[in-house]
Amino acid sequence: MKKQYAGSHEEINAQILKDLEVLNESMLNRWKEANDNGLRLRYKFQINVAEGTCKCHLTAVPNDDTLYRLRNNENLVAFETARYVTSPLIVKGAAAGPELAASGMFADLLRLGRAFSTFET
Repeated sequence: MKKQYAGSHEEINAQILKDLEVLNESMLNRWKEANDNGLRLRYKFQINVAEGTCKCHLTAVPNDDTLYRLRNNENLVAFETARYVTSPLIVKGAAAGPELAASGMFADLLRLGRAFSTFET
């Protein structure tokens, strides 16, 4: 059963943050383990066109991974294609911020919903 939140925007945000506190210890342990091994935690989003899959996950990356050097306000996209087999094409730059990123993701979800609604089941 999904938890229902009620109240103002600020109250709902406070409730959600309170609920997320159960993750603090495990995330801190995960960060410490990565840090002790010279790794950094980064979110990685991967699209595999050939398999028709995508996934987003938090992963520990070594210092030779391009994600390792990212700062809090940066994004990075690496294109591994038939033309960029040995070295991916890297696009790196300033991040949009949480509000713009969220609105962009929402717009993408709407486009996906429209695209998939045209398929017959």
